[in-house]
Amino acid sequence: MPLFRRLAAPLALSLVPLGVLLTTSGPAQAADPLAIVCTTSATQHYSPGLTLVSRPTHITASATYSCTGGGSVDSAQLSFDYTVDAGCLPTSSPVTAGESILDWNEGPDSEITSTFVVTRPVGQTVGTSVGTVTAGQFNGYIFNLVGTYPALDLLACATSEGVTSSQGLLVLTLTQPF
Repeated sequence: MPLFRRLAAPLALSLVPLGVLLTTSGPAQAADPLAIVCTTSATQHYSPGLTLVSRPTHITASATYSCTGGGSVDSAQLSFDYTVDAGCLPTSSPVTAGESILDWNEGPDSEITSTFVVTRPVGQTVGTSVGTVTAGQFNGYIFNLVGTYPALDLLACATSEGVTSSQGLLVLTLTQPF
C-alpha cells in the first residue's frame, strides 16, 4: 500500500470512560509552566551620582513584579546591588556577574546566577541580565531580565552631584530549557 493511503486511512479510536483514566493514572499533578513573565517599574539609585566622567558607582534597585504563567505564583520581589564603572556617556558597557534571590509570593525562593550588562542605545539605558535558576523553585529555568530606562538628563550629568536615580520598566522572564 502506498504511504499516502496509509496516512489517509481513518484512525480507530478506543473509547475509554473518563473515570477509568482518572482512577488508574494516579494523583493529578500540575505541569511545570513553560514560561513565567513578570513586569514592573522600578527606580535605580546611583551612588555617587552619574556624571559625564565614568567612575566606580554603586547601583541598587528593588522591585515587586506582577507575574503571569506561573499558576499560584503571581508576584515576586527582586533586588540588585552592584558596583561598576559608570557614567552618563556611553563610553563603555559595564558588565558584572553575581547571584540574586527571586522571592516568590508562593513556594520557595529561586536562587539565580547571572551576568548583567548595560548598554546605551539612542541615549536610553538598557540593563540586561541573563542566567539560570540554580536552586529553589523553577530550578534549571533560564532567567532573563531587561530593564529599560529613559535617556539621562545631560544637564544633571554636568553637575557635581550628577544623576542619582532613574525610573524604568523591567521585564523578567523565566523559561524552561529545551
